[in-house]
Amino acid sequence: MSVTKMNLLRNWSLAALLGSAIVCPLSALAQSASPNEERPETPQQVTPAQVSPAQVSPAQVSPAQVSPAPTEADARFTTMVVADKPMSAASSLTVREQDLRLRPIQRVSDLLRVAPGLITVQHAGGGKANQYLLRGFDADHGTDLALTLDGIPINMVSHAHGQGYADSSFILPELIERIEVFKGPYFAELGDFATAGAINLVTKSALPEAFVSVQGGMYHTLRATVAAGPSFGNVRTLIMAEGSDADGPFDNPERYRKYNLFAKLTYDLSTRSSISLAVSSYGGDWYASGQIPLREVEAGRLGFFGFLDPSEGGSSTRQNVYLSYQLRDAKQELTALAYLSRYQLRLYSNFTFFARDPIQGDGIEQSDERYLAGLRASYRRKVRIDWLSFDSSVGINARFDDIENGLYHQQQRERISTSAAHQVRETSLAMFAKEEISFAQWVRLIVGLRADYFLFDVVDRADALSSLGNAQSGVRGDMQLSPKATLVVSPHRSTDLFVNFGRGFHSNDARGVVRAVDPVTPLTAALGYELGVRTRLLERLDLAVSFWGLSLDSELVWVGDEGTTEASSATRRLGFELEGRVKILSWLFADLDLTVNDARFTHNAGNGNAVALAPRLTVATGLSVQTPFGLRGSLRFTGLGARPATEDEFLIAQGAYLLDGFVGYRWRAMELGLSIENITNSRYRSAQFATTSRLQSEPSTSAPPPSGACPEATRVQVSSDGNFAGCEDVHFTPGSPINVQGKLTLYF
Repeated sequence: MSVTKMNLLRNWSLAALLGSAIVCPLSALAQSASPNEERPETPQQVTPAQVSPAQVSPAQVSPAQVSPAPTEADARFTTMVVADKPMSAASSLTVREQDLRLRPIQRVSDLLRVAPGLITVQHAGGGKANQYLLRGFDADHGTDLALTLDGIPINMVSHAHGQGYADSSFILPELIERIEVFKGPYFAELGDFATAGAINLVTKSALPEAFVSVQGGMYHTLRATVAAGPSFGNVRTLIMAEGSDADGPFDNPERYRKYNLFAKLTYDLSTRSSISLAVSSYGGDWYASGQIPLREVEAGRLGFFGFLDPSEGGSSTRQNVYLSYQLRDAKQELTALAYLSRYQLRLYSNFTFFARDPIQGDGIEQSDERYLAGLRASYRRKVRIDWLSFDSSVGINARFDDIENGLYHQQQRERISTSAAHQVRETSLAMFAKEEISFAQWVRLIVGLRADYFLFDVVDRADALSSLGNAQSGVRGDMQLSPKATLVVSPHRSTDLFVNFGRGFHSNDARGVVRAVDPVTPLTAALGYELGVRTRLLERLDLAVSFWGLSLDSELVWVGDEGTTEASSATRRLGFELEGRVKILSWLFADLDLTVNDARFTHNAGNGNAVALAPRLTVATGLSVQTPFGLRGSLRFTGLGARPATEDEFLIAQGAYLLDGFVGYRWRAMELGLSIENITNSRYRSAQFATTSRLQSEPSTSAPPPSGACPEATRVQVSSDGNFAGCEDVHFTPGSPINVQGKLTLYF
């Protein structure tokens, strides 16, 4: 047994023991607490069908927000509203825990799919960050989608595998109280990576009941969770622990083992203010089937769930500690957050198999170790003068990453040579100001300005790259101003017409920014605009329609697999979105999210102008049931249309259409749940890429390609010296077949 596995096993065992030791005494203390203790007031509550996207701006996002624990009845039958006016001023919405409970959720990636138009797909192993598709972006692992937990950034700058790498494996789904979704670069509070959009996951501050849950099912899946959240006067606590083990459907079992620990203490300083301290720890270890070439599967030489390199996979850890403060009353709000994270990743992959090294293979190891620290603070004040009201916000953000990362040639997870090694210190500072002016309750104007400064400091520790005249050492800074504007006209109290405009950006990898030859632009600007309407009809139907466009200066991204930066020209995206929520009966609800996108290079890039892997069609619809006698469930359909895998559309990434179901029932202190993924057992490809690779059975790379070197549906690639480089083909991670999981939860 490897040292990594021994450490994981030890940590997992410790997590289970610690969780059990904590829950039992805290549950007893909670039961003995005085029933006469003061509790915060419960917010306004309505049934789920009455809820549409809430008017929430990022300035209102607070990690320390006072959120009283709902009663058992509230948690099962109601949804909370935090604003008087239900319609959003822009493309933003909030999804509550009670709505999440109606979805088939088995992992954190399932939570993120509640964002309209967002598709997540697995990418070579359960412990690797998901691939995110939103608004015509294949954002890879997070390059153009900003993810945060309680305001703490999940995206990693200058990451060993890819810019903006956002791994959410350290988040427990049961922790999440609500999900705040912001689409487009229209929000002054949001900065790096928030081009296609941003998602903030907000954790609970307390639990109404302690619980222990056990989940298991197909593919040797086993997951156990234990949690408690008692309150003592002005103190609220939450403690949760998780351990899981799963093999997946693959011929090379994933053996994905992970543990999670989370603890949070919130102290209510007064009825208006609170302070919170939270700590968490995560560790995971897994294997993967990798990304297999379609040509081998179609030829019958490789099974659909097969593999070519059994060493693929990796291990990852993350520890967080953060302190937050909030002061809020009817006229003003002050929030502050300080955080520190420790992160490690070892990722083993083989994308090209034997194209570079015909003897030992092309296996690579990507290593990333870092400390991440930051500070966020904002102040908001409301003033009303006759028929005018002003909502003013200002804020500052600061972030520092101290990174050691590298790229290595490996075989069976043993390093052979070093391809790249860097020390990166990246600092970012930001300030923003926003003013919302309301005229007589039917016209709102929101203007904002954001200023970001980045400093990149890189030391190239590998002599190999420097000797080639491509040294990646140096210091460089850059700044960007991002204006934002929104106009909202409300001809009726339940209808908003809105126009959005905004400039956003994503940063590029520091190693590409400072390199000696052809350095890339430090900050890639995006310009977005949107026209839309949100309305509620007959108190039963919520509708939202929007038309949007976004231009990106360049699709510049760091290619961690190659140890270099790939530059493309400018792009433009156009899209249409439709969102609908309807209350059919008092206990039956339906929803529909439909997006149509078109992504193109503004100038011919290569042999075509299609943006590879950009989604063109996404659809999500479903029926949800929530009865007053404890039965809840849903049936959901999700679709991702076919999309180009190459710029000239020679290769196509196959679409996928899936049907999932969930049913749950609570009786007294026991709850049973059953979820079924891919009910129809459809065979589909999850993450897909166009990749040039060579197998051992294919022609040598030391000679020109012979006739018929590659199958008809693929494309022969030739190196600069005229020799055979490999076959360009669709490589994919197979999607899971039908997956049945059961869950038992006991409350205390």
